[in-house]
Amino acid sequence: MIRTNSQPARGRKYYTRYIAHYTKRNYPLLALGALFVAGVLLGTLLIRSAGNDTLDLLLRMVNGFVEKRRDQSLLQNFLSALSSSMVFLAVLFVCGFCAISQPLVVALPLFRGLGVGFSVASLYVSHGTGVVGYVALLILPGTVLTTLAILICCRESLRLAGSFFSVMGGEHKAKEFYALRIYLARYFACGVLCVFSAFLEAVLYFGFAKTFVFG
Repeated sequence: MIRTNSQPARGRKYYTRYIAHYTKRNYPLLALGALFVAGVLLGTLLIRSAGNDTLDLLLRMVNGFVEKRRDQSLLQNFLSALSSSMVFLAVLFVCGFCAISQPLVVALPLFRGLGVGFSVASLYVSHGTGVVGYVALLILPGTVLTTLAILICCRESLRLAGSFFSVMGGEHKAKEFYALRIYLARYFACGVLCVFSAFLEAVLYFGFAKTFVFG
């Protein structure tokens, strides 16, 4: 009985240590993810407190986006989705080579979250709970994959920019400098992830966007 009762306790300790170890190793990525979530929440709250004129403008923009994506071809949807994510990756890639770019890199997940929060909240204000299926099927998959790629690139840019900053301050040895080949390889992997996300999003919009009719 003692052995049996101790097994759940050992299991809890194991998972607690695992979570603590994972958090310690990945805290920059988790912190950037928290900024993205904060941006989503802030965008949602700003929509709720926006004036009528601002709200009308946002609703026209979002509804225009929905109608445009509904009528686009598969290739047009792919290029539209890919271009929006590649803008973030291009800016972050350049920021990695700037020693003082960390504030901009940290701000980008928050900005990304604001955009997502504005878009989803605007759809909800305009069409109510009828947009739940639209958001879950057409917006969420691409948003999750693209945001993951952006967060990883933010982390990589912070590491490389931090290396440059340390060199400027004389605190970094050459052998400790963040390897450029790792930086390029991870950006390439994130680029591939964005291409896949854009293709998935294009297929979903092309196949299902016209099935959602909003009044």
